[in-house]
Amino acid sequence: MKNIRLIIIDMDGTLYDMADLIADGFDTAVAYMMEFYEFEKEDAIKTLNDNHIYPYVAADARSTTQFFLSRFIDIYHWDSYRSVHFGYPLIVKEKAMTEEMLKKLADIAPLVLLTNNTRINVSHVLNQIGVSEDIFTEIMCNENENKSPTKAVLMEKLMKEYDVRPEETLSIGDRFDVDAKPMIMLGGKALILKKPQYLNKFLQEIEDPRDCEEYQYYD
Repeated sequence: MKNIRLIIIDMDGTLYDMADLIADGFDTAVAYMMEFYEFEKEDAIKTLNDNHIYPYVAADARSTTQFFLSRFIDIYHWDSYRSVHFGYPLIVKEKAMTEEMLKKLADIAPLVLLTNNTRINVSHVLNQIGVSEDIFTEIMCNENENKSPTKAVLMEKLMKEYDVRPEETLSIGDRFDVDAKPMIMLGGKALILKKPQYLNKFLQEIEDPRDCEEYQYYD
């Protein structure tokens, strides 16, 4: 890890356990489609499922925001709606990453939080899990990045901003397609965690980060 000069970390499902509120988020998306786009409930559920959006954790799960973006839905309107309905109280602090874990990452390299969530939701989530925003060198949200359709674009932007090469960059997240694949395609490294607490396991084995049940490391 000595050659890592930039760490990009995801928020939802990475800093906290997505299982705590994924069903609530799914229900919010269904309600939004019914209220503003005249979907029947069964049709909304089927449409989301067909696009790999589920009320449970799944390996092939995709971002609701990115799906809405691909359908030309007003993302600012969706962001405002979900900010009001976001299930902060459902997040269990004891199952989330601790500030101590994140400080260990920040000691290795600049730590950037990159998320499809809104800035106001980021503040609420970090407050809920007891993590200071000051841990991060930068917080980049979709609402101030022109709704970029892919994380790869934002990852490249960050590499240029911090003047680092792909092989000097590590992406940490919970979903391969969203958090690892774009970085790997760019030539960088990626870490996919099965649970937020498993970051400790990785940090303990950092000299020999082999794949195990708790995480997968791509180098």
